[in-house]
Amino acid sequence: MKIKQVLSLIRWPNLVIIVLSMIFIRWFLILPGLGIDKGMSIAQFAVLVASVLFITIGGYIINDYFDMDADRINKPGKNLVGTTFSVALATNLYYLFSALGVIGGLLISWWVDEINYGLIFLFTAGMLWFYSERYQCQPVLGNLVVAFLSALSFGLVWLFDFFALKNNAELFSTAQSNFAFVNKLVLIYMGFAFISSLFREMVKDMEDIEGDKRMGCRTLPVVAGTDKAKLFAAIAGIIMLLFMVWVQYFLFTSGFYFVSGFFVIIDLLLIVILYKLRRSGDIVDFSNLAGLTKLLMLLGILSMIMFYFEG
Repeated sequence: MKIKQVLSLIRWPNLVIIVLSMIFIRWFLILPGLGIDKGMSIAQFAVLVASVLFITIGGYIINDYFDMDADRINKPGKNLVGTTFSVALATNLYYLFSALGVIGGLLISWWVDEINYGLIFLFTAGMLWFYSERYQCQPVLGNLVVAFLSALSFGLVWLFDFFALKNNAELFSTAQSNFAFVNKLVLIYMGFAFISSLFREMVKDMEDIEGDKRMGCRTLPVVAGTDKAKLFAAIAGIIMLLFMVWVQYFLFTSGFYFVSGFFVIIDLLLIVILYKLRRSGDIVDFSNLAGLTKLLMLLGILSMIMFYFEG
């Protein structure tokens, strides 16, 4: 078993994106927006990030477990569970990482005196199981689950920074007047994460249609056909474009000119993606579209850095 195969199993590029997104939204958006330099401690933030990563890794592993047969068709030679990793080992790793993630979530919730919010991490781990076992084979529902969980990590950073601030009366009082504005910025990026993930999941379903069809997985392309699935994806893409135009207007009128200008690049890439979607017709086309959409999501995350240059 090689390190490369372990990294492939846990989808390391996706994990890097998650870590960057949580770091960027905290240090380039939330803390500057609040006008403070401290919410959670570094240790608390590290536990939060580790918890999200562990639950995500568990989700990837259990997804590969349930997709073993379909992946032999959709990704021949790339399926790791049942080949490089035995089913027993994969199952044990799933339980290990999911348990570590939930324990970390309970720890950070206790740390900020809001132990009930540890249920979020238990809920997330459960959703990833049910997604892999059931929801991913249902039209649109599986896409919505992934999109929601993708947006959740942005919200968790603000949620736990807020409760950490509540334990520091002086900082809470200093930042309180900026809460509404920070809420809007966090919701903007949660919205972007949600709809871009939804679009990408729809494209990936079209890419995996052959394996899903043979395994009786009733995704939207299987049930309605590729043309109608493309139409639904295009509608999602157009909604995303309109959403970003509104975001640019909001940011520009709020004085964030660099961020607003950076979003023009994302607009242009999305227009290219929508054009390519219209002309796409085979697995290679949909695979390229999924890759471009991941680039779009990465650019959205990088746009947070622009807040630093606004002064």
